[in-house]
Order: sequence, then C-alpha cells, then structure tokens
Amino acid sequence: MKPKLTLLSGSIFILSLAFAYADHPVPRELKKPGTQPELYNVEENHKEMREAVHQARRSVRQFITALQRHSPDESDFEVKKPFVHDGHVEHIWLADVTFSGNRFHGLVDNHPHFIKGLKFGDRVSVNPGEISDWAYLDHQTLVGGYTIKAHYNGLSPERRKEMQHELNFKIGQ
Repeated sequence: MKPKLTLLSGSIFILSLAFAYADHPVPRELKKPGTQPELYNVEENHKEMREAVHQARRSVRQFITALQRHSPDESDFEVKKPFVHDGHVEHIWLADVTFSGNRFHGLVDNHPHFIKGLKFGDRVSVNPGEISDWAYLDHQTLVGGYTIKAHYNGLSPERRKEMQHELNFKIGQ
C-alpha cells in the first residue's frame, strides 16, 4: 500500500497506489490478492497531487524522526521514489525503509511498468528532498501518505466507501 509521484516538464506523472504483498498494507490499498497493483496516470498540472508531493517533502523530517524512534504501534514505513525512463516518470514505493548516510534505502515494493532494469525487491536509495511521498501506519491509521489522500479525496463517496472497506488501515485526514 504505497504511493508515487514527481514533476517532469511535458510528461505525465504516474501514481501507483496499490502495492505488493500482505506484509506491506500501505502498497496493497487497492490491490486484490494475486493481481498487479492498479496504475494511475496523473496529469503534470494536477494541483492536488503536486501539493501532496510538496507537503511530503516539507514534512519529511517528521517521517525520519518516526522511523528512527519507531514505536511498537508504528509499522510499514515506506517512501515513494520517482524513477525516470524514456520520458516516463513512475513513482514507486520502497518498503523496509532505513535511513543512513542522509539517504533512505529500501526495497522496490511493486512491479515497475515503465522502468526497465528495475524489479520488485531491488534495493535502491533516494535523497529526502527527492521523494514524492512517505507513509507509515500508527495504530493502523495512515500517517503521511499525502498522494494516497489526494487520490482518495478525489474519489466519489461510493468509491471512497469501497476503498476504505478494502483497506486494512484507516486513511484519516
């Protein structure tokens, strides 16, 4: 259950909100067992999504602090990294995140659609100022996850209800 996003002039943003496997509820939010995550195209000038990325970057210190102190009620720490290949930008969640050397390190948590040479489970790093989102669960409630919330808030009331029923965590505001 993880999210993704970044800015590239003249192209589109790819936002993948559903992620890999049961161990990581953030990326699984829209994923059905045995299927690939849903892929979302987000226009470059999508105001809410751009603001979500800016908010994640502005508040990344909060995530680093939580990751380093990591209480027993907190889990599923992930960051979303934008990858670029042949004009495509794909935002991919990284699971099992650590922070050292002023960089996040984590495992690719879904199967990339456009990024050649990158695969599920690869270990990659990203600078805090380059992430497109961060998220973790606190008492099964989403903290951060700004791109997830931007997507969720744009859904119809019926689809929001369905999505909340599918999730194993609360989105909150």
